[in-house]
Amino acid sequence: MVNKNLITKIAPIVIALLLVLTVFAIRAETINLGGISDPDMKALYQDDSGMPYFTELDSYYNYRLTENYLKTGHLGDTQINGTDWDSLSTSPHGREANYQPVIIVLAAWVYKFVNMFGNVSLTQIAFWLGPLIGSLAVLPAFFIVKRATGSTWGAVVAGVIAGAAPAYFSHTYGGFFDTDMFNVLLPLMTVLFLTESIYAKKPLFKAVYAAISAIFLALFSLTWSGYAYMVLLTFGTLILYFPASYLMDKFDGKDLSNKKQWLQNNPATIPFIVFAIVAIILLLITVGSTFFETVMSVLGMSTSLQSATAGSAYPNVYVSVGEMQIPQPIDIINNSGGPFTILFAFVGFILLFVGLSKKAKSEETEVVEEKEEKEKQIRTRRYIPKTKKAEEISHAHEHRFIPGKFEWTQDEKYRNLFLFVLLILWTVGIAIMLTQGTRFIEQFEVPMALLAGLSIGLFVHYVDLKIEQKNYVTIIALALVLLTVVSPLYADHLTSSQAVGSTNDDMFNTLTWIKSNTPENSVLASWWDFGHLFTAIANRQVVFDGGSQNNMRAYWIGNSLATTNEDLSAGILRMLANSGEDASNVLDSYTGDTTKTVKILNEILPMDRTQASSTLTGTYGLDAQQANSVLDLTHPSETKPMYLILSSDMLSKAAWWSYFGTWNFENQTSNHYSYYAAQSQTEDMGGKQFTLGRENGVVGVSGTSNETNGTTMNFAYIDQSKLNKTIDMFTQEDKQRVANELSEGTGNELLKPHKLILVENNQLTEKVVNNNSNMSIMAFHQTDGSYFTVLFDSFLEDSVFTKLYLESGYNATRFSFAHSEPGISVWNVNEYPNATATNNTTSQ
Repeated sequence: MVNKNLITKIAPIVIALLLVLTVFAIRAETINLGGISDPDMKALYQDDSGMPYFTELDSYYNYRLTENYLKTGHLGDTQINGTDWDSLSTSPHGREANYQPVIIVLAAWVYKFVNMFGNVSLTQIAFWLGPLIGSLAVLPAFFIVKRATGSTWGAVVAGVIAGAAPAYFSHTYGGFFDTDMFNVLLPLMTVLFLTESIYAKKPLFKAVYAAISAIFLALFSLTWSGYAYMVLLTFGTLILYFPASYLMDKFDGKDLSNKKQWLQNNPATIPFIVFAIVAIILLLITVGSTFFETVMSVLGMSTSLQSATAGSAYPNVYVSVGEMQIPQPIDIINNSGGPFTILFAFVGFILLFVGLSKKAKSEETEVVEEKEEKEKQIRTRRYIPKTKKAEEISHAHEHRFIPGKFEWTQDEKYRNLFLFVLLILWTVGIAIMLTQGTRFIEQFEVPMALLAGLSIGLFVHYVDLKIEQKNYVTIIALALVLLTVVSPLYADHLTSSQAVGSTNDDMFNTLTWIKSNTPENSVLASWWDFGHLFTAIANRQVVFDGGSQNNMRAYWIGNSLATTNEDLSAGILRMLANSGEDASNVLDSYTGDTTKTVKILNEILPMDRTQASSTLTGTYGLDAQQANSVLDLTHPSETKPMYLILSSDMLSKAAWWSYFGTWNFENQTSNHYSYYAAQSQTEDMGGKQFTLGRENGVVGVSGTSNETNGTTMNFAYIDQSKLNKTIDMFTQEDKQRVANELSEGTGNELLKPHKLILVENNQLTEKVVNNNSNMSIMAFHQTDGSYFTVLFDSFLEDSVFTKLYLESGYNATRFSFAHSEPGISVWNVNEYPNATATNNTTSQ
């Protein structure tokens, strides 16, 4: 009996740990780079030690800060007036390393501890920390539901969904070294101990559990800037619990005449007092008095993130960030654990409401049932029937099944009411935030996991009350669990088994070349998402990165890429490298009009200093002192070396950098201009060479007479609105049809480009083909006979990006080629006339 009881107590712990191992094993699949089958290609995405590159670019920022912490004991690479300072992020001054430190300190501690027993790199620690912490989220969810329902089945569902819902899983698998790892674990730990404080009978235990909950909340504030929603949730739940429990007691017919006595006896009184005091004190210590402002800002954030502008006349970069896109309902469902999770979560609300709406089970009924059970046990032990008939009657009586009732005691109602209030607030609050981006699905999946677990736990308990055969109960419970957990676990497996690193050897080699061959004070420019990688590997300052992207720099960098004016592009980059946003801010103080400021800067940046000075004083009426204060920032006499890094991924990102770069400040709108690239093989089609880019619909057919200055191929692109199938479904007959149309002019499925640009044998030729078209084609004839084609908006055909990246700097004047790797080119921005570069020693 003792062993059986011990097994019963240990079994849930063993099950919970097995679940942790299961979700960890799925997260660990990223180490295999299963999305790449070719060994040589797989090696391209592994560093020199054989470890895959991080699966997400922001991980490199946390990695660099951890290196700083291990070397210097603080987050920044330097300190200014006692403040941690990140000198590499955001030219020219850098920015304060004001960052949630838990991920950095934890990684450093683990690194030091593990290296007491062996030689493990920081890269390996960073790679595995996310999967470990993310998998631990199973435990609090498991035990919250186990405690509330007594059901291991429901606990399994809650644990698996909490630890493996795709929204959370995809931010915590191997190689994802970011603060997301704490975003489910710590809120659940906060809730676990807060609910235990409600459950506890002794005042001391209530106070201790509430204090521990407050500690986890304070710890959460040191891991993620969005911690404030948990402050609102916990305080809101505790406050609303009092009127909710009052109404429930009134419904149950309790004597409420003595309000003071009722408040003293309320299970949330001590937890609320202790939690509020400890949490406020700790939050003041961890984040300071700003936590009040941060908490209030959460309310404003529920409507501001999708604004077209970034709190100024400049465009809001967040509208381009993937996790800030407004999710579709199906995306919310799939990433929160699947349709059955959402269904059971909804049922969970209903079951909780039904249970709470019933009057509490009377204490008298409980006592009578316990007494009858004891008497039954006594009779069973002492009474021995004297006849066979009597024995049969006794046996039948002992095994007679009496269905139970689905009702809760008063204590159970108090407990479940707390969960009900908590989960309603959690669900509704995050549902509102979902209107601002997919980023918040990660928070939404937590109440869904708990509700689904509670639903199954309560339902299995109900079935157990109504069905005598325990095997049937087990089958039903197992079916419900499998329905809920199989889908998200399988989706997780597909995600991790196909994951590929966020960068490769080509980019790594580019950045190591920059580190070894450029002055230390060089500044790197590109689109913002690679910024953290640049600073971590090249150890050079960047114009902006993933922590500083939502400002005016997105407009200026986009403008420098989209403009056809090289002088303007170079002028923009020099301004950003040497004065950042200062020039715009100073000029704003004179004009009082950002739209006018941008117009002036776009006019003077292509000019030399003398011309720009005349324009400022003559055209725009600035005095000499004001003009010089602007020119010292836009046209400095001493400039930092500036390098522009262009890469193949910027083709697909052009829709956004062109959107920001062509922003209309007067009507606050813009347009998306895009590149569509495809690699295609050639094949024989009726005696002619034929190529078709399935990704962009570009068609090429060889011919003797064409409009391409004597080259061997005609090109056009498919008008896909005329098709009744996708290009991927094209048959040989379809290919022959479009080939005939291109070579003979019969048919109406093809459109001729505005301009056709061909590169063959390293020779570039171009010609305007159709003045009525708004799309152009660029085709590269490669040495193996295949073609790399790009269909793009004609607006971009003379842009700086097209000239430098696609045309390899053809006729460029303000940019000189510096270095290249496959798919990547580095360009040195030539100095202003009469400007002097200040080159520091190259860092090796």
